[in-house]
Amino acid sequence: MITYFILFFSLFFFWLSWNYQKYSLFLILALLPAYQIRWQLFGIPLTFLEILILISFLVWLIKKIKIKEKIFSLAIKKNRSTLALFFFWVLVSGGAIFLSPVGRAGAGFWKAYFLEPFLFLIVFLDVLKKKKDFLWAGAALVSSGIIVCFYSLCQKIVGQGVWSTEVWGQSQILRVTGFFSHPNFLGLYLAPLFILGLGLIFFQFRKEKIKLVLSTFLLLILCGLSFIFARAEGAIVAIILILFLGGLIYAPARKWTLVLFLIFVLLISFYPSFRSGIAEKVFLRDLSGRLRINIWQGAWQIIKDGPILGQGLGGYQVLAPQYQKPYYGPDGSGLVSVETHPYPHNLFLALWLELGLLGLVIFFLILFRFFEIGFRKIREEPILVGSLMGAMLVILIYGLVDTPYFKNDLAILFWVIIGLMMGIKNLKNKKAIFSPN
Repeated sequence: MITYFILFFSLFFFWLSWNYQKYSLFLILALLPAYQIRWQLFGIPLTFLEILILISFLVWLIKKIKIKEKIFSLAIKKNRSTLALFFFWVLVSGGAIFLSPVGRAGAGFWKAYFLEPFLFLIVFLDVLKKKKDFLWAGAALVSSGIIVCFYSLCQKIVGQGVWSTEVWGQSQILRVTGFFSHPNFLGLYLAPLFILGLGLIFFQFRKEKIKLVLSTFLLLILCGLSFIFARAEGAIVAIILILFLGGLIYAPARKWTLVLFLIFVLLISFYPSFRSGIAEKVFLRDLSGRLRINIWQGAWQIIKDGPILGQGLGGYQVLAPQYQKPYYGPDGSGLVSVETHPYPHNLFLALWLELGLLGLVIFFLILFRFFEIGFRKIREEPILVGSLMGAMLVILIYGLVDTPYFKNDLAILFWVIIGLMMGIKNLKNKKAIFSPN
């Protein structure tokens, strides 16, 4: 049944890409969580999302050849140096295949997390040229997040999800997961989309106060409840930090931001239990934090044994059992966890382990380029450029305690945020890149 569905949808998507390619890109963005639908073609494992991306790139390439148009269009030429950096990133990650201890699976990781996002980015930058295209791309991303939110709320109502021990010695609690296999994945996906969604709402309804308030409230409720029911604390902390920073920078909101901060300080001062709870989370004294510290210690030992080249794609998961110590309860007795994870709950450690020191350096150069463009363009359109920068900062802050990249949807999301910033850079209107009219 799944085979017939994939074949039928692939034919439809090929037709859509050939006739309306920009809409096919929007559809891909709206269907990012569909990577969990898996299939095999001639023995090669593929996800539904990968099939759509490859069809889109193939159609784009065929059309370029058919009309004898240069593959490197004006939009791509304007970003030659930046795309060269991205291409080098793909090459370095490809080299990590040869260090991978998991063989063929390492090539699969490279295909899904590095090659296909780059191919998608090339098509994205070439096909989307008008200001409305970028707004629609952002809206497609946010719509996928809203669908995930609705599904997670339905999970809460019917009692679906996963059971998790959050406090040592206490009963497990139910955490919703959305369409994903783990509640952390829900937070990783929704957190940057929440910031991007706020930017789109404030841009679209900045002159219509009622719509602005209602839309913001709806987004806050949907995402907020999803984060709470998933216990996605990393997402909540990252979003609060970015909203606080944005509130301080954005003059009209500065007064209310300082008022809320004062209320927060008073709560900490007068309620010791609230203060101790915050301190436990911030200083990683709770069970989740202690487990992460244990994981990081093992990951650091692996890095020390291969600091330059790393361990190759998928290398951490293979080596972690040899380096990560079992974690025992606070009193030193009672084994809590011997579980190892595909990645070490830290984006920067994961990149170093998987791609080596050169891969980590290139990643920082990519971020430098992204924020360089952002700071040059933020005066022209502070709301949307600011929301893109905020979404990236959420990924980086969240990346201190989790790994918001090594997953099909998260890799595409990361590069689409970069692609939107590069698309803004290409637009000619210097007074206001996006206008509601």
